[in-house]
Formats: sequence, structure tokens, C-alpha cells
Amino acid sequence: MQSTDNITQANSSFLWERNAPASEEETQLFWKKLRHFYRTGEHSNDQEGPMSSALLSLLDNGEQAYPFMLGGDGAQSVIELEEKAPVHILNSLLKAHHKESRKSFKTQLSSLIAGLNQLLQIVDKPKKVEELKGNFDFANELIAFDKMVDLIPQGATEMLSAERTARLKTILSSLQEGLKLFNEQEGILVLEKGLKFAAKQKSLFEKVLIIETENNVFEDTQKLFAQQVKSFTALIKAYRIAKLEIDDEYNEAIHDEYFEHFTWYRLSPDELNLFQPVVLLVRQQHLFENLDSFSRLMASNQPVNILVLNHELISTPDNQMSWEDASHQFRQEIAALAIAHRNVYTFQSSMDKPLAVYEGLTNCLKSTAPSICHLSVPKDETETVADKALIAKAENASRYFPRVLYNPAKVSDWGGRFDLTDNIQPLEKWPAYTLDAATSDHTEVMIDVAFTYADYKAIYPEKAKELMIVPSAYYTEHLIPLNDYLDSDQTNLYGKIPYIWLIDKDHKLHRAAVPNVWVVSCQERLNYWQFLQELGGLNGYKAQTDLKEKNLEMTKKIEEERAQMNTERQQIIESAQKEAMAQAAEKLIAVLLDDEELTLDEVSPTKPIVEPKVAVAQQEEQAPIDKKETPPATVASISEKAWVESEECTTCNECIDKYPNLFKYNGEQQAYIEDPAKGTFEELVKAAEKCPAACIHPGMPLNTSEPNLDKLVKRAEKFN
Repeated sequence: MQSTDNITQANSSFLWERNAPASEEETQLFWKKLRHFYRTGEHSNDQEGPMSSALLSLLDNGEQAYPFMLGGDGAQSVIELEEKAPVHILNSLLKAHHKESRKSFKTQLSSLIAGLNQLLQIVDKPKKVEELKGNFDFANELIAFDKMVDLIPQGATEMLSAERTARLKTILSSLQEGLKLFNEQEGILVLEKGLKFAAKQKSLFEKVLIIETENNVFEDTQKLFAQQVKSFTALIKAYRIAKLEIDDEYNEAIHDEYFEHFTWYRLSPDELNLFQPVVLLVRQQHLFENLDSFSRLMASNQPVNILVLNHELISTPDNQMSWEDASHQFRQEIAALAIAHRNVYTFQSSMDKPLAVYEGLTNCLKSTAPSICHLSVPKDETETVADKALIAKAENASRYFPRVLYNPAKVSDWGGRFDLTDNIQPLEKWPAYTLDAATSDHTEVMIDVAFTYADYKAIYPEKAKELMIVPSAYYTEHLIPLNDYLDSDQTNLYGKIPYIWLIDKDHKLHRAAVPNVWVVSCQERLNYWQFLQELGGLNGYKAQTDLKEKNLEMTKKIEEERAQMNTERQQIIESAQKEAMAQAAEKLIAVLLDDEELTLDEVSPTKPIVEPKVAVAQQEEQAPIDKKETPPATVASISEKAWVESEECTTCNECIDKYPNLFKYNGEQQAYIEDPAKGTFEELVKAAEKCPAACIHPGMPLNTSEPNLDKLVKRAEKFN
């Protein structure tokens, strides 16, 4: 992706100084050092002051994600982007989790308890006998109280059997205990040892049982779930039996055996959602150190929710390995490990969009299968050169930490369980932007750039020091943008050195060469992103192949139609020529025969021969009989309104992806402009410049107050 040729008078925030080329000898000497740097990463740090990525500011769209407001019922909490932000969001969610459904269930429990108490008030014969004996103790030996009870009128209700009475008392006790637990506890939070600090605040997890385990946290959580779900299953069992008893539908011959083997696997999804959430809070490294027990917990299909905190802001290589071996390692991906189990609801995100994090964690808690929420969270002591929310956005843009959603319960077409659409430019390998800079002679240069993983790493000045600045005096055609380097075949990379853009404290732009170890890490990140794209049905090989075949078919069809049109036009021209020649011959013969009605003027060689009328489109391309007599071509006027030659569109997605408000596809998957007012004239011009088919015509600007119109109109001329 090279710099564009569009240069105008500048008013840019970046300055790109260009110096005169160095001598050939100096250039060769510098490039020898540069190639050594590419192989080894070794160089003398000649950076003047701290530098960082020039592309970070391109991600700033002016929206403020933080502070993020949470809460309801008159109580709101303010979430800032800090180390404890996920903990505060989790605390709010546990308070609100299924609040209405749990409230409804508690009402039902209270109603069932009242109903059971009413049933148990039906005459209990042994108890009544004892009551009669107490009332008539003077006649214990004279009256048969057991027979007397039988003589007392009981109304329409039959007496309870001893078995039924015992069953009703048992389920009544279970319902009362369950109701008490629902009122006292909102969930269970299991902490990896050393994470107790996360809950050290009075306002956090007030009604949550907090357990800090000393042993294997995944094994302990699995055991804890088994204990907790056992009592909950007993509650649901009592709930179901109580409903049957009150409705007088309990059939001992059928239901006794069914409820004897009642386990949590028989719970319906709605019932399972009433179970208090069991949340496990761990750090990423702890999970990697206990992969076996983590996998067993996921495979158990127990609806345990795991919240994983990742504090690594870049991929950290193994220091015990050589730099080259370490750079070629593939990073372990928690999201990929979770998805591999097939049954795990998986959500991964940086903290750039707190609402997305809130919704993702909410859906994890609602899952009736295991769930994992993997979040990249900066530590409070992390030193940055920019807003943390913007850096979190860069994590997403660089494909270092993409937003991933996998919902195994969503059954749909291929790729429907995955959702990658909330990533920045999800259809692209790397997000594409335009960098505006002013050169030394105060002209503006528009540079097409891609936000790669290297650009993300260079956000941190300490990492940017690992790059080697290339002065403009040593620029050659062998210095190419990193994204172009990554797209090229190995055989075309001999002698090439990739670079990215850095800025210094004075906002001056510098090309910085990227060492091989960085290139390999970018390839690894791109590989993971393309793996996700294919799983999610985005840019799959088959889809791209089908699209190419469709484009080839459409191109072939268009060429055949054009050839047919040209043939028909040629036939019309030849027919017109023959007719004109025949008419001329007739007139010449008439002259020779002294036809009195024919004057010499009628056969004057200077008088043009009238040709038959044909369609305007045909006249424009029709070859004249006599070139000297052909009238001059009319110059088409520039259309005031922007338009697209849709029939020439190659369906490359360039304009659709970058400016979806302006461009749409018709039924033939060819672009057209829906409404020019929905975008800017600058966007129309940029779209025309990028269009490989050159079929976009910007027209003239609609908004005369749009800045830089003189420059833009000049750039638009060659496309109109």
C-alpha cells in the first residue's frame, strides 16, 4: 500500500521532512547496516527522543467510552477504565442477574408454601386422637378415641395418608430453605489464590459467597458446583412435586420413580437459569498452568462461568528460548481453546467498548452451558503515552486481541455461531486508513496505511526503540510498507525491508524499519485473525474463490456483450455505407442520362451523404464514411451529481467497506450511490481514487462549505 500521488497545499498535523538523496556509496553502506538489523534486530539507537506509532490517532473518532454508567433502581455506579473495571461490572451484573425472574420464582415459592400448609391442615388422624385424649383425659378408658375420630365429619376433603403427609412435610421444608437461600445469596465467586484484592471493598459482592481456594481452582470449583447444584436440584424437585400435589395430580405409581432419580441434568433451561451463578475469577497465566483441569471443567458441561483477566499488553516470548525460536512460537489462545470444546459460550474482548463487555459478560451468566469471558485489562501502574481506552481500541484494530463471540446454543447456517462483526473493519486483514502529512515544502501528502500488530507494539516507546529509523536520504524502492511485505510472496522479498510510520515529540513522521522478529509476530497475529475469519464465515477461501469465479463470469459476459454490440454496429455502418453508395450511383447515372429534375448541386462532391439514423450510443462509436466530413465530437459536460457506472463495477468491496453510507450493491452485486448527501465530497473523491475499475464519478460538491473544496475538485477532475 504505497503513498498516493495526491499532493496539495497542506494544513496537516504531521510533518514529513524529505531530504536530498545520499550518495550511492553512503546509501549502500547504510543498507548494509539495515539488512543486518533486519536479520538480528541489532542497531545503534539513533532515535532523537521517544517515538511511538503515528497511526494511533487515526483510531480516535471523538467518542468517549469512559466513564461508563452502570446500575438501576436509583443506584448508579461509575466505571472507569482501571484494573478493577471487570470486577465492578461483574458485581453489578450479579446484583441484577435475572432479578425479575428470580423475584417471580420467589413469589411462586411463597405461594406453594402457603398451599402446602393449607393441605397439611387436613385432619391428621394420629394427631387428632392425641388432641381428643388431652381434652377428655377423665374418660381415657371409657372412650375409643380412634373410632371417635372416624365419626367426626370431615367434609369433602379426604384425610392424608401417612406417606403423603411425610412427603408434603419434606417438600415444605425444602421450599422454605430454598426461599431463605434465594433471599440471602446472589451468587458464588471463586477466586484464584492471590486475587482476594479484587473483592476487598465493602460495596462489592455484599450478597455473594466469596471463596479463595488454596488448591487447584478448577477442580475445587467443579466440586463446589456439584455441592451447590445438589441442593438447588432438591429445591426444584420440591417445587415440581408441590405443584403436582396442590393440583392433586401427583401419581405415586408414576412420579415416585421419576423423582427418585431426579438430577440437575433434568432441569429445564429456565430452571437452570434460576441457579445462582458460580463465577471463577482467574488470571490468564493461572489458566495456562492448569490446562488439564480447565479442560475437564469445560468438558463436564457444568454451567460454571469463568472470568479470565489478561494483563499482557503484548505477546511475551519465552526468555529461555533463542529470539528466533521464540518469535516463531504460536501464542496460546484462550478463546480458541474454549471454542475447541464446542459447548462453551465464549466471549473475548479488550476494554475499548464497556457496553460490549457488559453485554458479553451478561450473556455468559445467562448461559446454561460452561462459559468463559476473556478480557484484556491494563494494570493500574501501566505507563502509556495515550488514553487507555484508545490503546484498548488499538488492541482490537491490530488483531492482537480481537473481539470474539461464540454461542454454541445458536443453531443456524454455517458460521452463524460466530460473531466477529464488532471488530474494526472485520472483512480486512488489517484496518486501512489514510495518513495526512505535510512535506518540507508545505505540500500535503495522503499516505495509505494499514494498522498492523507492529503499529500497535510501537505505541509503547520502549518497544519503538527496537525499530531502526530510516532517514529519507536513504529511501529506495526496496523499503516497502509492512502490510505489503506481509502480502508478498517470499520469492519477491529478496532485498526488501519492511517499515512502519513513527512520530516524535514534534509530530514529525519517520519511516522505521521493522526487524524479522516483529515481522514473524505480525504473521502469527494475522494467521490467528484469518483463522477466526474462516470459522466465522468471513473471507473464507471458498467464498473468495466463488467471488473470483463470479467476477470472471461477469467479465466474460460483459466482453461477449460488447463484442456482439460492436459486430451489430459494424453491420449497421456497412449497411449505411452500401445504401449511401447506391444512392450516389443512382444520382450519377441520372446526371449522365440528362435527367432534367436533377441539378448539379444535388451531386456536388462537397455535399455530405445523409446516413441513416442510428442510436446515439452507436453514433458515438460509428466509423465515418469520409473522415474529412465527420463533424467534431461533442465534449460531454461534467455531471453535477455523483454517479457510478455500475455495469463496470467489479464487486471489489473497496467503496462498500470504507463508505457504507454512500455506496450500496444492487441485485447484481454492483455498486451504486444511494444518496450523495449521506457522505462528504472528500469521501467520494477518495472512493474514486481507490476504485480499481475507475467507474466512480464524484461530480461536483453538494456542500459548498466543506473544507478543502478547491483541492478536492481538482483531484476529482480526472474521474469526471
